[in-house]
Amino acid sequence: MNRPTTLDVPRDRRAAFTLVEIVIAITIVAILVGMAIPTMRGLEREKVAREPVSELLRLARTVRARAMAEQQPYQIAFDHRGFHAARYFNPYGESEEFDELVRELDVLEEQRKIAEASRARGVDLNSGREPTVDDRAAQTIQAGLEYHESYEIPDGVTYRLWTWGDTEWIDMQSGLFKRWVFQPSGMCQPLKIEVDSDRAHFEVEFHPLTGDVRSEKSWVE
Repeated sequence: MNRPTTLDVPRDRRAAFTLVEIVIAITIVAILVGMAIPTMRGLEREKVAREPVSELLRLARTVRARAMAEQQPYQIAFDHRGFHAARYFNPYGESEEFDELVRELDVLEEQRKIAEASRARGVDLNSGREPTVDDRAAQTIQAGLEYHESYEIPDGVTYRLWTWGDTEWIDMQSGLFKRWVFQPSGMCQPLKIEVDSDRAHFEVEFHPLTGDVRSEKSWVE
């Protein structure tokens, strides 16, 4: 007796999956999805907790470069709202110092817009004149005086600091105010920061000579 070949089986039966095969495929997909979801959630929690550290590192590099270029000290200040970067003026100021700086910069911006509008209607006496060394120096100083950046801590994220002279971690949601000063030499005060967000934790120490990350610990549940 001749055994049936594949060609002898009806086309619709050859192309179909059995119920057992379908159940196995669905089970495998469900297992893979179940394994992927916790991983994706962990990555998202890690991303949220890492953001303040990344922003602080960016600000540190910015103010350090400015301090060395202008030979003027710069600072990053910390309060319950987040981080504030600017030139270092007043060693005894508090958060209100940066609020006042923002108001002053808003006024300067309005004055600049008015001046530009006036020049557009008239003749600029300095047009066509090459800027002198003193002009460029004045522009650099003015740019430094007007520099200000802030980063607001997202909702659900908390952070603590260990600054020069501290004997324990300081919870910045407590209303305290801290400064991180960068000297014209590029050196800064030692600083450690802890960031917590929805079962994700980062602990980072910054190098006092370079302002870059010296060590990092992290874990995500």
